Amino acid sequence: MAAKRTRSRTRVRTTIVAILTFALLATFVVRLADIQLVRAEALNAEADGRRGVSQTLFGTRGAIVDAGGTVLAESVDRWDLTVSPQYTRDLRPGVDSVEETLTVGDALVAIAGITGDDPHDLQAMIYAELERNPDSDYLMLSTGLDARQYEAVRDLGIPWVYLRLNPQRVYPSGSVAGNLVGFMGTDDPLAGIERSHDACLRPEDGQRTFDRSADGTPIPGSVVTEPAVDGGTVQLTIDADVQYQVQQLTAQYTSQLRARSGTSIIMRTDGTVVAVAESPTVDPNDPTASSSRDRGSRAFTAAYEPGSIFKTFAFATMLDLGLIELTDELSVPWTYTGSGVRVRDAHSHPVEQWTAAGALVNSSNVGMVDLAQEMDRADYFEYLDRFGFGEQTAVGFAGEQAVPLRDPAALDPQTQLNVLFGQGIAATPIQLASAYQAMANGGVHLPVQLVAGCTDAEGEVSAPELPDGERVVSEETARQTLEALERVVTDYGYDTFPIQGYRIAAKTGTAQMAYEDGRGYDPNRMMISVAGVFPVDDPQFVVLTMYDSPQTNRTSGGAIPAFHDMVNLLIRHYDIPPSTTPASDVPLEWGADQP
Repeated sequence: MAAKRTRSRTRVRTTIVAILTFALLATFVVRLADIQLVRAEALNAEADGRRGVSQTLFGTRGAIVDAGGTVLAESVDRWDLTVSPQYTRDLRPGVDSVEETLTVGDALVAIAGITGDDPHDLQAMIYAELERNPDSDYLMLSTGLDARQYEAVRDLGIPWVYLRLNPQRVYPSGSVAGNLVGFMGTDDPLAGIERSHDACLRPEDGQRTFDRSADGTPIPGSVVTEPAVDGGTVQLTIDADVQYQVQQLTAQYTSQLRARSGTSIIMRTDGTVVAVAESPTVDPNDPTASSSRDRGSRAFTAAYEPGSIFKTFAFATMLDLGLIELTDELSVPWTYTGSGVRVRDAHSHPVEQWTAAGALVNSSNVGMVDLAQEMDRADYFEYLDRFGFGEQTAVGFAGEQAVPLRDPAALDPQTQLNVLFGQGIAATPIQLASAYQAMANGGVHLPVQLVAGCTDAEGEVSAPELPDGERVVSEETARQTLEALERVVTDYGYDTFPIQGYRIAAKTGTAQMAYEDGRGYDPNRMMISVAGVFPVDDPQFVVLTMYDSPQTNRTSGGAIPAFHDMVNLLIRHYDIPPSTTPASDVPLEWGADQP
């Protein structure tokens, strides 16, 4: 009997469990049908509102600094204020985390009070966007908010307002090295190191995603962040203090000469650039304030026929080939005339009894032609190639000109003579300074270096890959050429050239400038220049300064005071000791009347 009651109770329990299981399954089925069929559209719409929202996290662009770490370009934290137009709504107590109702209009008034915008303009922007697209989920209302503004907007707690970090570029030193640093456009770099070294400076943007409820409010705990990676730091070889002072001097003499522009370069004998100054130049904080032709670096991008400062390389080539000696005796008239060719010196003079060094020091075109009678132009152009002409420097500066060397076999007879004294051949100022570097470095040409390295966000430093140096002329040839050029400083007739106690070698130049349309030479445009090396007994620096279309002094003598002041600046700044050996005594003239 007991067993029978037990079996009866078991059947009841089983039946109850079966009924409950069936009821549960039925509930699931009904619920599933409700979700998939009855309420599918509404739930899908709600789900759309809950799907992940993605926001870009902007990394910080890397800094550009000088050799000592002085910041020339950097990014500062700024924020964009964006809204989701379709979710703009009044906030109400009990529904939102507010104590009293905050209308959209009141919210925009509060925002405008922080950002400095007009609240009516903000409201109009939202209305216009909703009219364009009622489902619009993104509209930027204001940009460039600083940290104080960011915190103030954040503290308003408006759920349909989003703040995202968007660092902005600033240039603390203003126009100092602005021609080298370059500047940014709205999204991309447009000039200078900003552009040429963008791969180092550019950050990798990250992403933040979160789920959002149907009313647009982010759901707590749903945020997933992929952090941004900041850009690296580019360190230049320039000295910002020297750069500033050379810029001031270049601007001063550009103004005094009433020149169209001025360009100056300071380079160490190892090829590292200390300063590249331009006048007029550009302030990267406001590049549109400068003329478009002044927003880059003419030192790298503007080639011209250099004139007599180019004679140094023809002279060194002939010395190195053994075709001439410093003391070779010449009788140099004012004009040379040959078959279909004519060359003359800058000023008329009687036949001069000059040595080879004297012809160079007196910058005689006719004397250079006389010295080069036996020089094959193919040999000459091979030397020019090793001096660094005909190709871009190793810097790879944005917009840098290469100015390929012409085929010497294709030169007409007149141009074969002109290339000896810097006509019929073009070069950029940085190529010229680099070629003088070889003379200062015992005849070995080293690549120009403007960038010391890139330090990435992890602190790893990578230096630029540079080609090996190349011997151009022998050490003896370099020494003899500098000793000849030393007499330019001491014997050229300008009191402002020498600096007492220091051995300085230099060459002046006055070059005709071609019309921009290529129809010959413009009689109203000259390029005056001085390039030099010092100290001769222990070369440390190359100095090049040049002025386009001067009006108050159209001869190379107009550039000499600027060269003097720049050398004097370097002596004081780097505490360069005086020379310890006497100046060279290379004879410039010969004949019975000479000692």
